[in-house]
Amino acid sequence: MQVLAGDIGGTNTRLAVMEDGRILLKRHYPSGNFSDFQAVLSRFLSELPGNRPLHCCLAVAGIVKNDTATPTNISWSIDGSDLKNCFSFDTVRLINDFEAAAWGTLLVSGTDLVQIGGGHPVQDGPRAVLGAGTGLGQALVVPCQGGHQVLPGEGGHADFAPGNEKEVRLLKFLWRRFSHVSMERVLSGPGLVNIHRFLSSESVSRDNVADIDSHGKLTPAEIARNAVEEIDTLCTEALTMFARIYGAEAGNLALRSLATGGVYVAGGIAPRILAVLERGDFRNAFEDKGRMRKFLRDIPVFVVTTGHLGLLGAGFVAGREQ
Repeated sequence: MQVLAGDIGGTNTRLAVMEDGRILLKRHYPSGNFSDFQAVLSRFLSELPGNRPLHCCLAVAGIVKNDTATPTNISWSIDGSDLKNCFSFDTVRLINDFEAAAWGTLLVSGTDLVQIGGGHPVQDGPRAVLGAGTGLGQALVVPCQGGHQVLPGEGGHADFAPGNEKEVRLLKFLWRRFSHVSMERVLSGPGLVNIHRFLSSESVSRDNVADIDSHGKLTPAEIARNAVEEIDTLCTEALTMFARIYGAEAGNLALRSLATGGVYVAGGIAPRILAVLERGDFRNAFEDKGRMRKFLRDIPVFVVTTGHLGLLGAGFVAGREQ
């Protein structure tokens, strides 16, 4: 039976019709172009060529409670009961976006995974999932009787812990702008901009960026592209620092969950900076945990390169609701 799956973020909303874990039709919409989610869903349903699915699961980048969700980075409110009544669904399920991503790691194929260090995953070991994009999502996949259970979380809003002197200065720089410096303030698209601004403020010579970014005008994508293509030294330094912090947080999550089943790095940024993540700073920071280094050395990290991990997970959950 066909189901409707959605992956709703502050930047993009992706909707798909799926059957047996396969995506039959997919559409992508810029979230900021719509006043509310109902308008996006109406557009998608109007574009379907045949009968529409009756079972729906939506993965939302934000806290989901009592069948309602408020995306963190866009001013929408999504109510599952209202959607069910307005669009005549049999079932509507709302879940956190990284809960969906975590379910998706059980379905994603090996061709969509790039391993960075470590050994082989333990088949029934816990999995840790994190990903930087517009924000920073985290979730855990734990084995249980008869399968797996996903534990969603909001670890991206936990405190940023600097790992060296320069990162201590970064924290102090961000304290002047934010009352609380979370991991998401550093490890996200806007976080990459924050790192770049910090390095700009410390740079003795700003010749590389003075004309372009004197007021912080570079976007996360421009910083990442300049770094990957090695056309701006300050951007390269920013992305290297970003990768180190990414690895450190991935290692933290692995320790908190004893993720012998592997750490899965999802989100929109990782596939675009894969070459930088593979250079060594990411993995070195992942393992740099003192007495726990030996334990972490064996844990594999997988970068998920597919852009529809959340849809796979949401489709899986929608199928279970039938």
